[in-house]
Amino acid sequence: MKKQSVARIILVNFLRTIGIMVLLVGVGVLSYYLTMLYLRQTDRVEPSTKYTHVIPVSAGSESSNLIYSHNKESGKVEGMILELFAQDTKNMTYVTIPVDTKITISQDTYQKLIQVNQSLPQTVKMEDIPNYFAGDVAFEYGIMILQEVLPVDIGYFTAIASDKFNVYYEYGKKISDCFTPTDAYLSTLRKCTTEADMKDLIEDMWDDADSNHENYQTSDITLNQKLNYAQALAGVNWDLVHAYAVKGTKETDGFVIDGKKSKKLINKIWESEAYTEAQFETSSGDSSAETTTQNIEIQNASQITGLAARYQSKMQSDGLSVVNIGNFQGMKQDKTTIYAKDKKWAKKTLRSYFPKPKKVSVKSNTEFPKQANAKDPFTEGIDVVIVLGVDAD
Repeated sequence: MKKQSVARIILVNFLRTIGIMVLLVGVGVLSYYLTMLYLRQTDRVEPSTKYTHVIPVSAGSESSNLIYSHNKESGKVEGMILELFAQDTKNMTYVTIPVDTKITISQDTYQKLIQVNQSLPQTVKMEDIPNYFAGDVAFEYGIMILQEVLPVDIGYFTAIASDKFNVYYEYGKKISDCFTPTDAYLSTLRKCTTEADMKDLIEDMWDDADSNHENYQTSDITLNQKLNYAQALAGVNWDLVHAYAVKGTKETDGFVIDGKKSKKLINKIWESEAYTEAQFETSSGDSSAETTTQNIEIQNASQITGLAARYQSKMQSDGLSVVNIGNFQGMKQDKTTIYAKDKKWAKKTLRSYFPKPKKVSVKSNTEFPKQANAKDPFTEGIDVVIVLGVDAD
């Protein structure tokens, strides 16, 4: 009996030792994988920690992110979007900035920048910024220069390889002169209905790079900072995204930003209530989905000087295509009437521009009053005619 007791004790201790060894090995393996996961979450995705920032970097509750489409082979910027996201309203808005925007740098800023590149010209185009400065910090210098003419807060940048950028965004397809998300990208975003889903997408996009950096994405904020937006982004209605073009003038040698008008546009975006109406066509819904690329003509029948121009300015600032304004050839009108090829679009998009609770009549383009010796605007490429009455003042 005594020998059996000793044997049992030896067996129990042996098994216990084996169990402890297995546990230690398991802990070691788990620690290894957790360490590797940590490294993947830090070293490979934190390029922003590898250089000294030249602008204040901010990933606050209002995300103001300048997105660059960058062609590494040519060194050129091929697209720029200022992405504005308000966590409180869940509004997502994109403001397109032409890459041929030319900027004459102020003397104070120029004196700082020539310390970095003595061959830097004082007048530059945004498309050339990566060729003037080395490394990712070039995109921060781009923000610094852009804010010379666009006096709004830009918190951080995201630079994406041009081929990958074109997977996410397309130019002029839904709104003239604007980048908007592609239908494929919108479809992906709509599937991210939880914070976990959105975090997975952000991490996938953040790390979408190969050894040749053909599809790279870089930023001057960290992945963890970007993930702080995941919960709010999961609550965005991606059918209500809005897009605009920065205000300015197209000249023969480049685009000139109107800083005052552009700042007003961006301030209006930040001050907007939660979006409740779609601004552009998406792949969701039926095949007759509306689109804001319709051409609008405004005719002033109120006899109030400048009324048509006022409406044109407001609608264009909201991204609508108002191509003509003029005076109505018929009698003075007390009430405003909208004539449209697509009545559904006109009711949904245009009624909100007119004083409430007054009702604006929306009619088919076939009901537009025929005017002697006057061309029918609907045969001249016009989709909508707004005839302003006295009630529009």
